[in-house]
Amino acid sequence: MNSEIVSNCLMLGFDCKRIQKTISLLGLDAEHGKHAKRLRREFIEGKTEALVSSCFDSFAICEDVLLIKENIGIESFKEFWIDYLCGFGQNFDTPKYFEERLGVAVAWAHKKVPLGVLHLQLCLIQQALVDSLSTQCKSDPKTLWPLVDCVFKITSLSVYLTVEGYHLVEADELQKTFDKLSEEALKLHQKVAIDHLTGVLSYSSLMDTLERQVNEAKQNGSPLCVIMADLDFFKRVNDTYGHLVGDIVLKHTAERIQAAIRGFDMIGRFGGEEFVIILENTDLALAKIIAERIRKGIADTPIHAKKFDIDITISLGMAMLRKDDHPEILLERADTAMYEAKKNGRNRVVVAGDLESAH
Repeated sequence: MNSEIVSNCLMLGFDCKRIQKTISLLGLDAEHGKHAKRLRREFIEGKTEALVSSCFDSFAICEDVLLIKENIGIESFKEFWIDYLCGFGQNFDTPKYFEERLGVAVAWAHKKVPLGVLHLQLCLIQQALVDSLSTQCKSDPKTLWPLVDCVFKITSLSVYLTVEGYHLVEADELQKTFDKLSEEALKLHQKVAIDHLTGVLSYSSLMDTLERQVNEAKQNGSPLCVIMADLDFFKRVNDTYGHLVGDIVLKHTAERIQAAIRGFDMIGRFGGEEFVIILENTDLALAKIIAERIRKGIADTPIHAKKFDIDITISLGMAMLRKDDHPEILLERADTAMYEAKKNGRNRVVVAGDLESAH
């Protein structure tokens, strides 16, 4: 056997070993190769058009004939039948034969020709050959039965390869559908995960991230800090300059926070003008440095929005994860510290631990 296996065979796993196994399971052997050669020489050659015409007369009543006419064309359809008969069983035990049979099935499947149409076609050809053999060899059963057996087994191989070819297309289309759905799901997830205005994590994604990092910090025994940050007098910005300008201020605020934190820190929009920053593997001393960097990054330079230069400040509350904290409690502690920063004059950082020890 030729060891060259081409695309369709490879995709379906038809290497030389599987081809031989398929041939063996169908009961085909070298004798059938000789019988197929005799069939082509004595019973098919010169009679292909007549055989196809007789088959097509029966096939013409099939409802799918209009589909074939539109997608393939009747003449092309008949030419395929003729080609199939001319090469009936020729080198059936080679990768080339398998590849050609699979290729035809794949091509027809792509043209949306129903699998049943090819089954019917193969059955009609089989019946036409058997009828022809029965007529010409009726007085010679020793010749008739081996040839009829060859027709049945070669047709069985053709049916099998046709089904496999269709399955290849179906699998490919399913994979494409799956890939498309996965891509859409990813886009949807990203759309849901990202706050569309500021480009930071959305509330739901922020809470999922916080829960995951709290669990990891507890398991690893590593420090974790959370900063709750809220713009000061943001309502005044909206009332004075309008909500479009307010949106620009929020967007620039998020950008400045991102510029002040580390690459692996997470920032999300908690709601309105509130942001939460998650600092993994970070103790209070380092977290306070980062929080001060955020505060200064926003307070030191006015935000340019449209034609306005807007001075804005931010109040920040910090909390470090305790053993008995869950995400909501941790956020609540940071939120309390943030409101204490507001109460004490805004534009400052307050640490929850300082408040808790004072009480």
